[in-house]
Parts: sequence; structure tokens; C-alpha cells
Amino acid sequence: MPFAICFTDEPNQFLGDDPTVPYAVGRILAGCLDESFVATLYEWDRRDYEAQWLLALERLVAGDRKVVLTTYYVNPAESSNLEWWALYRGDDDVVHVQNHLRFYNQLGSGFSIAEASRFVQERLTIDEDGNHISEWDVTLTEIKLFIEQVKRQKRDTSP
Repeated sequence: MPFAICFTDEPNQFLGDDPTVPYAVGRILAGCLDESFVATLYEWDRRDYEAQWLLALERLVAGDRKVVLTTYYVNPAESSNLEWWALYRGDDDVVHVQNHLRFYNQLGSGFSIAEASRFVQERLTIDEDGNHISEWDVTLTEIKLFIEQVKRQKRDTSP
């Protein structure tokens, strides 16, 4: 069950109403999940997202029970929502992965993007209408391998 989250080599896109705001195309792999996403570069650049992902994954490996990998961020003063992938540690070596579109007004006034993982809800597998929530499983071992790969790439490309 592989795991990865990264930006593709595709050039930045210009989507939406403002032709000056670029978006980066990314991809997440988690077990049988293989999905693309677009991350706005309005406020964060690619390095900001990548740093948040690595820190969250390291916290998960260190013992946190739930973390988020933010894939769409604009501050609450200028947007109503953000998007992230929530990762929940399960039993043994299993990590459950869910995509969440979150609205700032549901997160409370104390929300901070630096502490976003504190605001992820507890893992649900059935929504309020009785429908199964889409979820993919990956191993903690695969996440550790991904972290090692990212760190190795950083070392190899550092001046």
C-alpha cells in the first residue's frame, strides 16, 4: 500500500475568477487511492504546503492519533473554507485517510492553520444521513518510508 503526497511537474494553472492567482496541481496516493488536487498559491506557495505535510506526517509517526494534510488554504478573512486530507491512526499499523472540505465557521473562532490538526473531527465512517464516508487505508510503515524519501531528496538537492 504506497503513500505519497506531492505536487506534479505540471506548470501552475490559473483557475477561477482571478487570472493572477496560480494553482499547483498535486497528487495523493494512499493504498488504492490515487487522486489529483489543485492547491491555491494565493497565500501559501508549494514549499509551505510541503512543509505542513511533512510536519503533520512526522507528528503522526511520533504518536499523534489524527493529523491533516492541507491541500487548499486561504485565510478565513478571504475564504469560507479550506480542504485537507485527514489521517487517523487505527489499530496496529493502519492509517485511515479521508478527504474533508471544512468551513471556517464550523471550526470555531480559535482556528489556526498552524494548529489545524487540533481542529480535525474524530473519525467517522458513516455520515448523518447513514452513508458511508469514503476512506482509504495505508500503513504507518508506508508513511515512514515516504518521510524518509522526502528527507533524502532534500539532502540530495541541498547546496
